[in-house]
Amino acid sequence: MKGTAPCVFDNSPFSTTGTGLPGSQSYQSVATLSSPVTHGRAESINYGSGGLMSPDHRRLGTFTEPRNYAPRTSGRPLAVSNEPPPKFDLSGSVYPAEQSLQNSVVPYVGHFYSQSQGQLQDLRSNHLNLLTATVSGLPTLQAALQPENFPFLEGARQAVAVNHGVVKLRNIPFATKRSEVIAFLGRNSKILNDSDEPVHIIMERVTSKTMDAYVEFVSLDDANKAVEKHHQHILNGRVSRLGDRPVDVELSSQESLMRDLFPLARGIVWNGVTPQFKPFSHNEPWENFKGFVSEEEMVMLVKHVEVPHRSPFSKDCPQRPYECLISTLKKFPWYATDRITIGQRRAAFKATCELLRLLARSIQKQDDPVNLNNQLQRRLVNAAMKCPGFTPLMKDDIACIAGLSDMDERAFNQPRFASCWRHQYSISPKPGISFDVLEWYISIIREQTQRDMVNRQHSERTILQEKSMETDMYWGYFWAELGYSFGPAFDQMTLSQAAHAEFSAVERILARALPSC
Repeated sequence: MKGTAPCVFDNSPFSTTGTGLPGSQSYQSVATLSSPVTHGRAESINYGSGGLMSPDHRRLGTFTEPRNYAPRTSGRPLAVSNEPPPKFDLSGSVYPAEQSLQNSVVPYVGHFYSQSQGQLQDLRSNHLNLLTATVSGLPTLQAALQPENFPFLEGARQAVAVNHGVVKLRNIPFATKRSEVIAFLGRNSKILNDSDEPVHIIMERVTSKTMDAYVEFVSLDDANKAVEKHHQHILNGRVSRLGDRPVDVELSSQESLMRDLFPLARGIVWNGVTPQFKPFSHNEPWENFKGFVSEEEMVMLVKHVEVPHRSPFSKDCPQRPYECLISTLKKFPWYATDRITIGQRRAAFKATCELLRLLARSIQKQDDPVNLNNQLQRRLVNAAMKCPGFTPLMKDDIACIAGLSDMDERAFNQPRFASCWRHQYSISPKPGISFDVLEWYISIIREQTQRDMVNRQHSERTILQEKSMETDMYWGYFWAELGYSFGPAFDQMTLSQAAHAEFSAVERILARALPSC
């Protein structure tokens, strides 16, 4: 119409009179999501800000959603918080984002928020602050390798050879329970704590036949007093009975216990709980040392549980294979790392996982609530999680099978992200070390090995990058620094050799990453 101003919508980027989508707007623009009623209204466009305004809530019409009275964030993302949501403010006031950031558990880090050096140090442990209190923020190599700072140790070396007093019970019934043995010796007997598993009922791993029972006391004198007590009962005409069978009580030794617990260990002489290895004999190869337990023994231990009707002794005493494994893990001489191979340890670990699964299934199905119960499961889990020969990754698998929480794992000196310790066959975290110190060392190893990888030749770098897609990179390319070759030779490698390779690799990486002085 002549003299009439043109419609304001004809030149608007949100105009619906044109053909097709506006060139300056994407398909996912706000305008395309507006309700049909709001299109073409002058009230829905704010030329001052160039943005789209919501229609007046008092205006009649059809809207895509009702007015939202929830607190606003002023365009800033909310921080994660465990606090309950604020009360609705019907006045339409804006909730300040700064207050949300102050109340948040983990402060939101964005372009408007930054931590000062002092705040960062407050979040760290004193140990890490002292370690990095240098101009560059990196300690010297000598300081990083100091025993009070270095957070790693050889896990199997945590096992300590302790010679406790031992009492042996002969001629016990094959269905004897652990609680019956403890009650037989009396509540005043100074037996080791239950967590130390003082009762060892010997079972032949191949036939599952119950043999004798050994009980460990705090000292040799305490064991001697327990034996004298029962000898005095015999002199008074009171025969010592376990169940309905008279038993013999005698003072024994750790040597006898270890011989009966590891009967197939040839070529050794037990000095207390410490094995003394005989020289290698070419004339009598069957007498040479081949291991404390064989893989066949561990397999048969599981078979007694999987097929109980084929094991008459295990059928009448279903808890015996589990108790045999507990005694094996507790008394295994893990400190002899130069004689224990990767394959032998894997056999013990595999049997542990299988028995844990079978026990959990039996408890769920209530096969035998008296003998197969939660108490037996806790004992087996504690023995496995405290086993110094198992790696952090192995213990993480055990914790997963047992359903342990993260806090439960911390009680067993498990590091955070233990599932990422995939290539550490000997290294374990030092007990009592701060988590941030441990993870700081791992980050140094990860970053340095990543820099080293970039400096490799193209063909070698490509191969490593392809392999990295198949493994966890929490430790970076530490596995490439190790260079383990898997196969029969790897299975025959001892724990001592694995420890030497891994600690040498850690020292080489730290030497490249940290200043020498």
